[in-house]
Amino acid sequence: MYTLFFIAPHEIKKDDITVDGTEARHAISVLRVRTGEIIRLADGLGNWVEGEINSVAKDSLTISVSNRGIDRANATSITTAQALLKGDNQKAALDQLVQSGVDSIIPWRAFRSIGAADKSEKWQEAIRAAAKQSRRSRIPILLPKVELHELSKSFNRYDKVIALHEGASSKLTTITGLEKCREVLVIVGPEGGLTDDELTALTTAGAQAVSLGDPVIRADLAGALAIAAINALTGNW
Repeated sequence: MYTLFFIAPHEIKKDDITVDGTEARHAISVLRVRTGEIIRLADGLGNWVEGEINSVAKDSLTISVSNRGIDRANATSITTAQALLKGDNQKAALDQLVQSGVDSIIPWRAFRSIGAADKSEKWQEAIRAAAKQSRRSRIPILLPKVELHELSKSFNRYDKVIALHEGASSKLTTITGLEKCREVLVIVGPEGGLTDDELTALTTAGAQAVSLGDPVIRADLAGALAIAAINALTGNW
């Protein structure tokens, strides 16, 4: 697959497209793209084009479109509510969620969350970079940061809500009916896990507590592993 760069949605319809700004500088200065090379451009909404670079300037390049397509959304859309993590762990979590195929991400502040500040702009940058690295033409949606009570009130939007907890008696693979779901929410706790009160609040609101098996998975990786399993169980993969 060709190297991917993002452009504005209104640009994707053109036959000759100029790429400038940050994307062009990265392509020219870091990746050293050259005239005659074929690259892929996407609008972040699933639409993409491929074409040959016909000119390269100091901070812009142009391509002539030769191929167009669209990456359809998965039949089962997966949203992950990722508890805020400390330092680089939050960025690692976002990166791995995107690579695993998440559709939407909800940052939430858990009782044991250390990184409680709202850093939406930096989170969005991390998500965009991960989508670009994993060649996803559809950038996952970053939803507003929420508290526990706000998260619980959103459960009626989903066909199934799953809360990951290492002490749960049921495993993720025992959940039935996932292949019939259009919207699934996966809730991931912070370092140190969910408190008993949080788990009770989530399950009372309708979440099903499940574990990923015997190993205790790091908070920044658990969501990605759960998404991978759900993608396999639902036929997304």
